[in-house]
Formats: sequence, C-alpha cells, structure tokens
Amino acid sequence: MKRERRSILELILRYKTHLNIGAFLAVALWAAWIAWMTRPGEIDIPASGTGPICCMRQVH
Repeated sequence: MKRERRSILELILRYKTHLNIGAFLAVALWAAWIAWMTRPGEIDIPASGTGPICCMRQVH
C-alpha cells in the first residue's frame, strides 16, 4: 500500500482555491494591521463633552 508522492505543482493545482482564500485572508489581515498602525492619533482621544451625535436626540 504505497502512496505515490505528488509533485508540488500537482498539490498547488489541487488546492488552488484554498490557497487563494488563505492568501486573500493573509493580505486582508496585513492591510488591516497597516491601516490600524497608521491611523491618526486624534481618533484615540475623544473630544470633551461630545458623544455619538448621530445616535442621540436633543432633549428639551
């Protein structure tokens, strides 16, 4: 019961979809990390006295 050894080209062709999905996820995580590390510092400091204006109504 000897299994034949597959070449790397055959493995790439067989798992092409899985490799594409894995590469897409790796690039997406890398891009998200770069975007997070290079974001402006003002985002981290909330302005004093302001809240989520879009979600609040004025109380009279």
